Formats: sequence, structure tokens, C-alpha cells
Amino acid sequence: MNLFGFDDIPFDKTSVRSALPSVETTRAHYKITLSSLAMLSLVATMVGISGCSHGLGPINVQPGFGGTVRFVSAWPPPDSVLNLRVVAFSDYPPQNIITEITSGHAQVYPPISGSSFPTFVDSASYEFNLDSASTFKYVAVVMQYGTNLFADWEVVGAYGYSHGAGSPAQVVVPQNTFVNGINIDVDFKNLPPNPLGTSVSKGD
Repeated sequence: MNLFGFDDIPFDKTSVRSALPSVETTRAHYKITLSSLAMLSLVATMVGISGCSHGLGPINVQPGFGGTVRFVSAWPPPDSVLNLRVVAFSDYPPQNIITEITSGHAQVYPPISGSSFPTFVDSASYEFNLDSASTFKYVAVVMQYGTNLFADWEVVGAYGYSHGAGSPAQVVVPQNTFVNGINIDVDFKNLPPNPLGTSVSKGD
């Protein structure tokens, strides 16, 4: 009898060895486990890359353009500044502001039904949000100086001009792009040429 009061139990070493997995079996299982983990890691990486690629796909941006109108001279008397707008014309030279707007050949900011563009300030920003890619051949700041909405307008500044000198610069807006930096200087003492004709120009 041994220390615990039990008779000696026969111990078959061969049976124990056969019951335990062999070293080769253990190694093979270990390799399979590592291979499975590597495969799972590869799949997870591919899924992650796929998700990132989807996130880096084409971004839908509403096309448009904008900038700052800078008033670089003293303003005329208030009774001659009844309305102020930024107008983007598809064609140059434009014939008539109201006709161009109502026919869809020009965009106006702010909308003609809304309040005037800021007046008697040093500068003010503007922006046009468009439905698709567009090209505008003439972008101008126009002022209504009299009570006739259909006739009493004049150009007081245009993109491509500085202190009245220069030439019209077109604005090209690609799809999914908002073009910044279309800035316009307004110098009331040195107005750019007026392409609108005598019917809408002050003093012509």
C-alpha cells in the first residue's frame, strides 16, 4: 500500500503514450492553425482595403463658382444705388440683363426676387450653385440706378477688369467642382466698357 492507502496501480507507459498526440500531429495542427489565422488576416485586410477604396471614390460636389466683390472707390450717392447684382452671362456680349436672365442665358446673385447684393460696404462675397458643368463668358456686377427695372442698369465691374481696364475673362466650371477666387473689383470712378447697349446703360 502506498502513502494514500491504495494498492499500487499498474502503470502502462505505452498506453499513455498512445493516448497523447504525437509531436508530428501537434506540429501539423499548429501549422494549420497559423495558416487559418493568416488567411483570416488576409481576408480582413482585403475587406478593409475594399472599404477604403469605396470611400475614396468620386465625390459628388455641386458645381459652381464664387469669389469676392471688392469696392475700391467711394460709392455714388444712395439715390442712384437702388439695386446691385452679380450676373454670369453664358454669351458675350449680352444684350439685355432681364432678357438674358428670363431666357436662362444668365445666372443672377442674389436671385432677382430676393434682396439686393450688399451696398455701401468694402467687400462682399458671392457664389453660384449650378446644376451641371457650365461656362460663362462674362461675369459682371450690375447696378440699377433708376426706377425702371427693365432699363436702368449699368455694369460697374466685371471679371477680367481692373480699374476699368482689361477684357472679359470667362469662367469654366467642370462637373463636381466648385471654382473659388473669381474676384471682381468695382471702381465707380473707372467703369469697364458697357456691353449692354443704350437701353440699359446710364447716360448713353
